[in-house]
Amino acid sequence: MISRPYFSLRKAFTYVLLIASLAPLIFISQFLTGRISDQLLSQKEHQIQNAVSTIAQEIVVEFDRIQQSLNWLSRDRFNIQALDNILYSSVVTHNLVRFSELSGLINSVYILNDKWEPLYDLNGRPYHFENSQLLREISVDKSIYEQGLTKAHFYTESNLIKGIHTAKGIALVTPMLAYNLEGSGRYRASGYVVVLISFDTIEQSFQHFLLKDENFNLNQHLDTHENVKSEMTESGILDRIFVLNNSSFSSPLALDITYQFSDVERLKEMKSSLLALFTVIGWTFVTVLFIAMGITRWISKEFVGMEDTIVSYASNKEVKDRTFQFSEFDRMALVLSKMSITIRNQLNELKNKNDELNDSKKVIERSNRKLSNFNQELEVQVSKQTAQLSDALCREELNKNSLAAVIEFGSIYKTLSYRELPQKVECQLQHLFSDTQWQLRFKPLGDKEGIQILSSKDKFLASLRFVSSPQLEANQLVFKLFVKQLSSWLELVDVARSDALLQCGNRKAFDEDLAHYQKRYRDSKAEWNFGLFILDVNGLKAINDQYGHDLGDELIRTSSSHISALLSENDSLYRIGGDEFALLTKGMTRKECTLLAEQLHVSQESLKFFDKEGKAYDANYSIGWSCSDNADLFKMFTIADESMYQDKREYYLTL
Repeated sequence: MISRPYFSLRKAFTYVLLIASLAPLIFISQFLTGRISDQLLSQKEHQIQNAVSTIAQEIVVEFDRIQQSLNWLSRDRFNIQALDNILYSSVVTHNLVRFSELSGLINSVYILNDKWEPLYDLNGRPYHFENSQLLREISVDKSIYEQGLTKAHFYTESNLIKGIHTAKGIALVTPMLAYNLEGSGRYRASGYVVVLISFDTIEQSFQHFLLKDENFNLNQHLDTHENVKSEMTESGILDRIFVLNNSSFSSPLALDITYQFSDVERLKEMKSSLLALFTVIGWTFVTVLFIAMGITRWISKEFVGMEDTIVSYASNKEVKDRTFQFSEFDRMALVLSKMSITIRNQLNELKNKNDELNDSKKVIERSNRKLSNFNQELEVQVSKQTAQLSDALCREELNKNSLAAVIEFGSIYKTLSYRELPQKVECQLQHLFSDTQWQLRFKPLGDKEGIQILSSKDKFLASLRFVSSPQLEANQLVFKLFVKQLSSWLELVDVARSDALLQCGNRKAFDEDLAHYQKRYRDSKAEWNFGLFILDVNGLKAINDQYGHDLGDELIRTSSSHISALLSENDSLYRIGGDEFALLTKGMTRKECTLLAEQLHVSQESLKFFDKEGKAYDANYSIGWSCSDNADLFKMFTIADESMYQDKREYYLTL
């Protein structure tokens, strides 16, 4: 007879469930009730200190980021070169925008030359800044800048930042250094970068660290020898003296920070959280008690049923059909019920498998006979394919030689200039396809036979004129590869010769085309002449300083469109500087150049350009020119440039 243990698994599970669920709840309830008042005060103090420390740390991080970016901006060679060369103005503008995007605290940036004269600015008011007390104060002590250090200065003037009328903030002044020392071991500044940071901007940037109805204010601290300390009053005001030390600053930056905290907002959230916690604990206690009692009765019934089922299978008795609540018990009962059926089915399957194996043997024998016949047919097909493959290999050898020539020519592209390309391409195509006449031109195809070479953006690059031949039709793959390689090179050259802002050539294209025109003039002096025009937009600096570079760019675009509309297909326009253009006119004499210059002067009298609000402004540009039939070939640019500046002086005298 089998004896049963006194203690059952069901009772053990019930007791463990009750103890594990209720004991922690009771302990936590008593612990939280005893310390609720102390916890509220401690959490409030901790939150306030965390908010104060976080704001102070974020201010340090932001000022370190600004100083690191300021070091980069003040030592950038393009910015230093721009102090003496206005052609770098677009680069300086781009750098100032990038610099301002590095920190949300930056309100305005000024770049000054070594005479403390404002040259460039971002979100600034140059007129007010040039006449401000701040500029006079920061330019006094030059010994700091000779050490390569940044001077932090407080200002209390308005109208120094565009769009912000606050009169309090911090100015960071850093010398622009070209990595050279004077004999006394001091740095010589090429210019200065001034960054203005408003107190209002700092307060708004870190306001999200505080709760509703809370705020903080910044002010200059006059005594920098006091230690950093915090004092909180009963009214919820915390005064803190904050000293910002940075190795690049000439002296520490001391600030008085006043925090106004709200006891209502901070304690309301904590009290509601504790009330919700006690409510959850109470309902959890009741729920766990009832669930434990229900689970006990439920599990007891399932265990008894499974015990009866196992005993029936062990005694080889008929088992009553029943459904268990637990899927594990139900699957176990199902497995036990199928065990006898499974064994009988396996014996039947073995017999069926044996019959299937005999049938498979017969199928394999028939397949072997078919395979033998297939091998014979395969030998015949292999013989035919071998002959065809030999012919194909001969053709591939010819293609291989042609492709090798195309690839070899691709390496020559890097040594070619834009104007040398047609002759080289025509020679290479004549070598590849000797029965076809080729012409590569930088003009549209027109009514000629051939193809037009386009860029990846469907921009016209060149036209290849030819009449198709049988040899060309048989080697389409080589021809397409050659054209694709030529198109890629032409597209790269087109990008390198095009101006990024306007639909015209750049300085590189102008230099190459001028050299080409000079060579052509020497080769056919008696039959061919050309004109060289230099055009410069008037008043661009004033527009940029007063209205911003966006409107200045619109002035440049308007002038370019106006000039282009008056040109013929034999004329080429180039942008060779920020607001300076060049024009090459092919096949024109001095008389024709004079007529074109007069036409440009007359047509611009009513020229206007518009800002984003639709307001109109007058547009004007100065013109100078020379022609190859009455000027030295290599002095044409100088003559045209001097003529343009004479026209510009006359224009400004009439204002």
